[in-house]
Amino acid sequence: MNKIREFFKRIIISEKSAPFAFLAACILSFGLLIPNLGFYMDDWPYVFYARLKGIDSLREMLVFDSRPNAAWLYMLGFYVLGFKPMAWHVSALLLRFATVLAFWLFLQIMWAERKREAIVISLLFAIFPFFMLQPFAVGSTHHWFGFLAFNCSLILMALAVRDTSFKKWIYIIGALGLEAAHLFTSEYFAGLELIRTAVLWILFSRVETNFSRKIGRVLLNWIPYLIILGFFVYWRVVLYQNPEGVTRNEPVVLMQLFTQPFEAIRFLVTAFLTDGISVLTLGWGKASDVSTLDFASPFVLFKIVVCVIGFALAYFYLGKLWQNSKDNDKSDWGRESITLALAAMLTGGLPIWFIGRSIVESKNLLSASRFGIPAMFGASLLTFLLVDFFISDKNKKSLFLAFALALAVNFHLDNTREFQYSWEKQERFAQQLIWRAPSIAAGTSLLTDQEVMGVMGEYAVSFSINTTYQAENFGNTPPYWYFPFYYTNPNVGDLLEGAPLEYEKMSMVFAGNSRQMLLLDFNPELNRCLWVLQPQDVNLRLVGEDVRQLAAGSDISLIQQTETEPSLPEDIYGRQNNKGWCYYFQKADLARQFGQWDEVLRLWNESQSVGERADNGFEYIPFIEGFGHAEDWGQVKTLIKFSKRITAGLEPSLCSALDRLAAGAPASQERDDTISSLKDDLNCSNFQ
Repeated sequence: MNKIREFFKRIIISEKSAPFAFLAACILSFGLLIPNLGFYMDDWPYVFYARLKGIDSLREMLVFDSRPNAAWLYMLGFYVLGFKPMAWHVSALLLRFATVLAFWLFLQIMWAERKREAIVISLLFAIFPFFMLQPFAVGSTHHWFGFLAFNCSLILMALAVRDTSFKKWIYIIGALGLEAAHLFTSEYFAGLELIRTAVLWILFSRVETNFSRKIGRVLLNWIPYLIILGFFVYWRVVLYQNPEGVTRNEPVVLMQLFTQPFEAIRFLVTAFLTDGISVLTLGWGKASDVSTLDFASPFVLFKIVVCVIGFALAYFYLGKLWQNSKDNDKSDWGRESITLALAAMLTGGLPIWFIGRSIVESKNLLSASRFGIPAMFGASLLTFLLVDFFISDKNKKSLFLAFALALAVNFHLDNTREFQYSWEKQERFAQQLIWRAPSIAAGTSLLTDQEVMGVMGEYAVSFSINTTYQAENFGNTPPYWYFPFYYTNPNVGDLLEGAPLEYEKMSMVFAGNSRQMLLLDFNPELNRCLWVLQPQDVNLRLVGEDVRQLAAGSDISLIQQTETEPSLPEDIYGRQNNKGWCYYFQKADLARQFGQWDEVLRLWNESQSVGERADNGFEYIPFIEGFGHAEDWGQVKTLIKFSKRITAGLEPSLCSALDRLAAGAPASQERDDTISSLKDDLNCSNFQ
């Protein structure tokens, strides 16, 4: 033990180790769950267009997304990374890591004597607990590219100020090029462009004492960057026109400054205060919430172990980092750093505020967290300054910061777990749907009562369904669309009579009708398979009243069999396990639809040979009917009694199955006696 202690004492941590510390923090926070992540919400439009309409079609899509100049970035991404989710997640992690490195290098250039502070601030920046969309590996690409390009542009600008040789102009040209690249690719960091004046002021204050000359040098050096920013604003506000019918990201508050300045300023001040406080505090609050701790959960135990490891590594690293440092009493550090932090907080949200939106007023914090990503620049710097101000003892400071970094890891692991579960559910849904419905007539709407996927949304599920079926030659009219009817048209009566089901997203237009729809129920949380409901399920007590009523309009004739067994796109979903219970249920339900009773029995025998069984009695009904048509009434009795025993409230559905057997199974006295006896046992007279 003493040898181990001595070994750690001899370890010297220098500033050169910083990139490894940043990478370790990113991996602990975002990398450990990458193999279990997939595509989500805003990822799916990119995947849909690139996969089904060709990578070049991303130009069309991004025109409708109001970011036409971002097409090159995503086209390059799909050409290089393809459609494997893991490749995109690794890329997103590396882009974030590169952004942190650039941020750290910028801080080192600004305050060369504050190398240790730059490392700690950058660690906070790396995993600051606010931005929750890191698992949107495709959709967040323009965020991290934009932030990386902005940080690199600041680096080159700062180098240009310090250099007097010919290289100065190379730095300036590079900085201007990167500024244009991030502005015209993604507008998120346009507000942060204004902190260049604060950066220039800090740099020139060190070499120029005359106030007027200082102002002149700042303005002179800022003008090239201001021109680029001005071109961008003119293009975005005056020249750029959204496609007809699209009103996305209109700068309403910016224009209001010229017509109702007091109202616009009031909104901007309020948004700055509320959003700034939100970015600084909300993440830490969620990170320290212990109400969700369940020590019986394997994930919670895993998370605790990772956070403890993160805390131990951070405390050891920070302790070693501060060990040989000397107090630097240079007063300008505090004034300069607080100036830059507040400037970044004040300007980071401008692109969002100018379109009349804010973090606090958004209904969905998960989605709105993207509005706060530019503010992380100032928030990480300001957070460190607050800690540094209130905690002077180096050991206590290391302890507090290590604990804060462990909380940030906890925040991101909790957040990523939601995405992991969503992908697991997406995979089950897609696989079971294609088993049950190998082919669906074009123009079909797929309905559930509520949204069935976390971190998705109806348009994302719709794009994923069309991608799953690998639709072809559909132009701008996708063959299928998904509607959670409580949000779309909660009036079940209207849906049964025939109501339009329409949706427009990007350049895609779906015009369907509830007369051509399939009703789905998907609750794997209840240990159920995907259920494709039909009119015979109007008395199914295991679903809500509205779902029972709407089952009368679910048209399973829209489902057709195919000559070959369809499969999921392997490059997206990977290889799937096809032989669980839900496989046998879905294939049996499909065979029942077409009266293929021999196939139903074959599937039953195969499922039993591998030890598969249902957790819900409803999923035995196709097999009950199969055995009835095969005149194996003993097995019918066994399965009905078992179904009733494992699932309460199933009697009405079992009685309906017996009615169908009475009408369709081969006639015999045994059939009639068995059905009569079972109906008495189930009290079917109560459900007639």
